Amino acid sequence: MKLDVTTMMVVLAAVSFVQLIIFYLDSYRRTRTDVARWWAASVACFSGASICYTIGQVENISPIMSVGSGIMAIAAGCMWVGARRMRGRPAVIWPLLLLGAATTTVSMAGRSVGDTAPGQAAWLVAMGIGIGAAAVELRIRHSSQWRDVRSFAIMATVAAVYFLARAAGVLLMGPTNPVFLSLFGTGVTFLVAILLLVSATSTMTALNNAQRTAQLREQATLDGLTGLLNRVRFLEEAESLLRRSRDNSTVCSVVMADLDRFKAINDEFGHITGDAVLQAFGDACRMTVRTSDLVGRYGGEEFIMLLPSSTAPEAVRVADRINVVLAETGPLRGTGRMATASFGIADTSTGFSSLTELIARADRALYAAKNQGRNRTMIGDGQAA
Repeated sequence: MKLDVTTMMVVLAAVSFVQLIIFYLDSYRRTRTDVARWWAASVACFSGASICYTIGQVENISPIMSVGSGIMAIAAGCMWVGARRMRGRPAVIWPLLLLGAATTTVSMAGRSVGDTAPGQAAWLVAMGIGIGAAAVELRIRHSSQWRDVRSFAIMATVAAVYFLARAAGVLLMGPTNPVFLSLFGTGVTFLVAILLLVSATSTMTALNNAQRTAQLREQATLDGLTGLLNRVRFLEEAESLLRRSRDNSTVCSVVMADLDRFKAINDEFGHITGDAVLQAFGDACRMTVRTSDLVGRYGGEEFIMLLPSSTAPEAVRVADRINVVLAETGPLRGTGRMATASFGIADTSTGFSSLTELIARADRALYAAKNQGRNRTMIGDGQAA
């Protein structure tokens, strides 16, 4: 079946424009991430290149066809940069401009002497390398989420192999060779480009939406200032963890913490300093606790921890270590004061009780620690640690 080249060019232009609108409205405008920006640029370049191809084909204007080849090469490069940004790697712009300029120059030079083979080979190689590199980047970045990018990675790999094979065919057989045309006709090439574009857009839209969902979920579960669990999420996870500890007959401890003289620091030195104290305490907790422990911001300057498989004396050592780490940060900037915290601890060694009762016991111990001079730890039975 012979595919009409002009028709395929028009279809590619229409599809790429529609995909650009869909991606912009459904993905980029909602997230405005750097990754989405590069993928939107790639789709826009696909659209621009296909328009150049259509105008050049219909009006028989060779320079516009060459410009289209350069823009198409940039489209593949933008796809690669977008995949790099998903891995957190920096955007590299100069190779894209060099690739586009080189492809355009080679194409124009060949067409000026009536030879389209060099230009075709140039943009085909650029497309193959750019799209293949994007597939590799995505495979590395999402090795644990292969199913999410599998369809596009496979399509990109097939397209890259096809473009490189077509480039070899152009150089070895020539663009007018009947065998070449039957295997790598221009219509087939544009069909591959359309399938690649649709696959890329749908995959990137899905990934951006998943990223946005993850961000919203994180915002709903974490305290925005300290990065610790918020109160609601902590209590949900603590109930589950306490239930597992009860089933396994293992001791666990609840630790309540309160930053000393926080209100005075906040009032005297301002909220920026107060926020810095809260963040420093959150960092100290992350540096001290185990991955199996739960830490959350309970409210204001109060924090709460649930330490599974830990008795009260073991929890005391964790609390002491947090204060040591906090002290190692040095005096608060511009205040000359050291940030300290008081702790109250309750464990389940005398029998399991509800999470509410454990928190109440730890809170009473914390109140006793504050009354006895702050910067200390008390256990729920009234003992100084």
